[in-house]
Amino acid sequence: MKTFEYYKYINTLLKNQNITDNEILQDLATRRDYADLLKPVITLARQNPHADFFALKKLLFEQSKIAEEIKNLVNNLEITPGLIIDFGTEKTRDTLIYGQKQEYCLLNNIKVFNPQEMENNTIFDLASTSKIFTTLAILKLVEENRIDLFDPVQKYIPECTNLKDTTILELLKFKVYIETAIRIDKAQSPEEAEAILFTAKRDDEKNVYNAYTDIGAMLLRVVVERITNMDFNTYLEETILKPLKMEDTYLNVPCEKLSRVANENFSTIIDMNGNPLIRYDNIPGTPHDTKAIAIGHAKGIAPGHAGYFSSTKDMTKLGNALVNGTILNSELITTISENIVGEKLDDETCSWFYGSLVYAKQTDAHKLHVDSRLSGKAFLSPGFAGTTFYVDPLNKLYLFLGANRLHNRIYNVNKSQVNRIIIHPETGKKTFLLSDGTEQVISEDFTKEKEKVIVKALELSFQFQLLEKIKLPTKEKHLVRELN
Repeated sequence: MKTFEYYKYINTLLKNQNITDNEILQDLATRRDYADLLKPVITLARQNPHADFFALKKLLFEQSKIAEEIKNLVNNLEITPGLIIDFGTEKTRDTLIYGQKQEYCLLNNIKVFNPQEMENNTIFDLASTSKIFTTLAILKLVEENRIDLFDPVQKYIPECTNLKDTTILELLKFKVYIETAIRIDKAQSPEEAEAILFTAKRDDEKNVYNAYTDIGAMLLRVVVERITNMDFNTYLEETILKPLKMEDTYLNVPCEKLSRVANENFSTIIDMNGNPLIRYDNIPGTPHDTKAIAIGHAKGIAPGHAGYFSSTKDMTKLGNALVNGTILNSELITTISENIVGEKLDDETCSWFYGSLVYAKQTDAHKLHVDSRLSGKAFLSPGFAGTTFYVDPLNKLYLFLGANRLHNRIYNVNKSQVNRIIIHPETGKKTFLLSDGTEQVISEDFTKEKEKVIVKALELSFQFQLLEKIKLPTKEKHLVRELN
């Protein structure tokens, strides 16, 4: 066994995690962390000296218990009807599929039980994962020398008179707290929604602990359109989607593919009186995000912050292109993770760290964050409807998880009604006791719970990468597993 490859790989991971512009985010993982992570590879290789790469990979997969974690998420917690996760290395990847893409459908305006299995070609509402496309569109313009990130937004959108000298970079990095005069989703037409968007103003008086907002991405979409004289969706198709042959990625999913879209309809919130407010208009192909709808999604207007739909296959094509620099200059790709916002505050806590419309590593592991063992150039793009997109350009790892966690689920309970939440001790499932005595599943812990699956997938990716170094695979292989 090539033991020296083990130590060499650990040294590479240690070096890569510290390639970051912010010292606070360095040394979050130790040599011991990496040794513990990779120990199963060495142990299994020694215990099975004659086993080939794929036999050892299978043992690592079984030992990880990732399949059991997925089944717990779907069967016991019922926190999502189903999911797909694709992970691994450039040479060997796994796609795991489990559960249902639909439990109920709307037939003649009636909710009807009509279960459909999750499939490898299922298309998901990307929600905020769509922001990665806005980031890439801006960076393509940088690569073409058509935009300067230090340009003020008003240079391209003079209607935004309240943004003062706010720059493209500040919007891209969530540097400033901005808000509109009224909610965009209150608009009665796309024209009114755009007018509301252009009322965006910055509030420099706020102590910005977390300036995450959709408004900046929505304005950046307009910047792209003003510079290119093209609608955003056309520009994206010509520069990203068609070159990468992303044939299942759409702003508006074609009618012939709507049956493949994971259903997010019947999402529910519980109001202050304990009443369920159920969405019946979020049929497959319609984005869950109400701002996306208001801005004119149905008319082909890209919102910039949400609204796109895609499949696992397409998102892994994008991940591969980003780790290899085939769609954008590699140096620009590594700037996506750079943050200019995270810092220590007076009370020794830290504000949030963000990259270019994406999440970065955080000093507080309780926040949604990039796994500390990934490189300092890794980034994460999550979507409220249930998607997660991970890219690590230095370690050449990428991951996509798709789920329909809003479908037929309560995703928010008013604080005044938490006494009606029931936690089932035998499974850990959370339900809400409705006034008619029935219970409905709550999915508000989805982000926390799905991270357990993602952590296992990332750990396997690291392990597969080391295994490739000590037991050379005879061929590239992508294994699709429909879990039973």
